[in-house]
Amino acid sequence: MRNFLPYLNGFIKIRIHGGQTERFLNLCMSRGIILWDLSGAPDGSYSCFLSTEHFFLLAPARRKTKVQIHILEKHGLPFFFANSKNKKAFFAGILLCGILLFVLSGRIWNIHIEGNRINTTPEILKFLEKQGISHGIPKKQVNCSSVALQIRERYPETAWVSAKIQGTRLIITVKEGNYQTISSENEPVPCSICAEKEGKIVKMITRSGVPLKKIGDTCKKGDILVLGRLDLKNDSQEVFRYEYVHADADIYIKRKLPYYVELPMEYEKEIFFEEEKKGGFIKAGNLYLEWGEKPQKGWKRMTEEYPLHLTENFQLPVSVGSVTLRQYKKKRILRKEDEAKAEAFRILQKYEKNLMEKGVQIFANNVKIEVDHKNCISSGTLEIIEKIGKEVPVERMELSKERTTENG
Repeated sequence: MRNFLPYLNGFIKIRIHGGQTERFLNLCMSRGIILWDLSGAPDGSYSCFLSTEHFFLLAPARRKTKVQIHILEKHGLPFFFANSKNKKAFFAGILLCGILLFVLSGRIWNIHIEGNRINTTPEILKFLEKQGISHGIPKKQVNCSSVALQIRERYPETAWVSAKIQGTRLIITVKEGNYQTISSENEPVPCSICAEKEGKIVKMITRSGVPLKKIGDTCKKGDILVLGRLDLKNDSQEVFRYEYVHADADIYIKRKLPYYVELPMEYEKEIFFEEEKKGGFIKAGNLYLEWGEKPQKGWKRMTEEYPLHLTENFQLPVSVGSVTLRQYKKKRILRKEDEAKAEAFRILQKYEKNLMEKGVQIFANNVKIEVDHKNCISSGTLEIIEKIGKEVPVERMELSKERTTENG
């Protein structure tokens, strides 16, 4: 701030020579006139900086000491504006820029979504755009409570959603949890849990509802595993009322997953040379401009595109990219048996890793790798344990009128 104030108020550089220069400097100090960057020259003159306010206080000291003062430089906003009186376009630009910033500050330019894992950010942004919430929308048209409610209704697996506006950012925080549809009365909607896959139940924890299957049972696709209806019976073991609940349970099944991959023993590989040719391109909408050499036979074209963003989720319809041309030749390669088996095992491990990242447990691996004269074949099954359970509407039952009257 101390370095900025001189520019705000204006300051000048002066040269002092002739007369009693040392006495002049002493008088300036005694009168509180601040001089800085004072330097002397071989001819006995001095140069220094001082503020414009203090410059006008030099006259009495100058008359007493008979020194001569010459202005060498002028700095600061007052001198800048004085020299720019005739530059109307410059000030018009500053005014227009200020108006533009004021208008743009009243809109949302960055929609930031955090906490989401099941539903991706592009998916949520696409949904919000259909609801009229997009980049550039005026802030006064954004109802944070309505935005949070719309997301909860569209993605029922979210436990809660909050939305708030900070500056030109709309920040949406999502916390994902167990699926739980909420009715207008703020109560869980009754539902049952069915099996979307076939297998043997190895673990089952029921928190709400009536389990229709137990550990060790085999379920088929579509079977109801946990019923979201409670049959309330009287002393005669007759149902006199039905209560409907939101079924909630963790169910794990063991099933066999078929696996089959063919890996050719002979394949064609591209061998690249060290020589490269670089280029680039700019794409704006349907317009495309590229520079660099054109690809020829025996050269492979590889591109990398970088879309331009104003904010993390506000992508402009403009992108730039690089083009790399690399010379190559194709070569027929015959795998050795041990190399083929090692590659087939690597592919199998990658497949298992992808399953485990989705929460699937590998119980047993019954895959065999065999090699014939043409292919390396991996075939068999993987025994896996995975969580299942799909919520479906519970079937509504009606009591007979006679039974209702008896218990009325």
